Amino acid sequence: MLQRIETVELANKKVHAIYFSPARSTKKIVEAIASGISGEFMVHDITQGLHHPIELTSSDIVVVGVPAFSGRVPELAAQYISQIKGNGARAIVACAYGNCHYENTLSELSNICVKAGFVPISSGAFVSRHSLFPELGKGRPDARDLENAQQFGKKSVMHSRLMNGGVFKLDSSISSRAQGVVPPVVKANADCNFCGRCVQACPVGAIDASNPKKTDREACISCTRCIDVCPYGARQFSGLMYMITKKRFVDKNKERKEIEVNIPL
Repeated sequence: MLQRIETVELANKKVHAIYFSPARSTKKIVEAIASGISGEFMVHDITQGLHHPIELTSSDIVVVGVPAFSGRVPELAAQYISQIKGNGARAIVACAYGNCHYENTLSELSNICVKAGFVPISSGAFVSRHSLFPELGKGRPDARDLENAQQFGKKSVMHSRLMNGGVFKLDSSISSRAQGVVPPVVKANADCNFCGRCVQACPVGAIDASNPKKTDREACISCTRCIDVCPYGARQFSGLMYMITKKRFVDKNKERKEIEVNIPL
């Protein structure tokens, strides 16, 4: 169980939780961080785009979170965050990664936020269940992770940069390596009953509405949203190349990793 922690008193400041979270692990982390700042916060799920314009103010505090896709910010997430009007809102940037690596995700996210008008004040990388290889980070974020996320949110707004307008900079070097492409695409098995839940949830519209067993290989971004929302467990990765890659990743990244945060003084 999460321990109850004292919220930070922030008069006249609204707290927002903004996340791109296909498999919903990033959602848990971002909302935990926001709950460490205030008992009340506004939620903006941008996984399927901005449903309404988001315009913030310089008195707002925002937690912006994305999953790491091959060590980068997902292209869709970058596109959607760029549409937000930050207007000087203080931002805590966070990413979720599957117990292997997050590489340039935080630095890239920070730069995207700056261009959108945010003022980053802290950053954090949190382990979650790997979306492609769920044996990695299984059960995470766990209670300890979420408690740490709450404390991270609380500490982030206690340092002087929140009030004096200062800003920290992460390493701005961005890898030129393209976001990795996993050979297999999520496929439906015999348990599929054509309910259409995956069709509605897919962020890129890659699943055929008339036949949910058909997935557009070119459009699919392997985000595993469809796996997460399927009530029948009817969608999965399969194939020899997938199994070989999974074994290599799992064997290489078995050791539990903990959160990494940056809260400049």
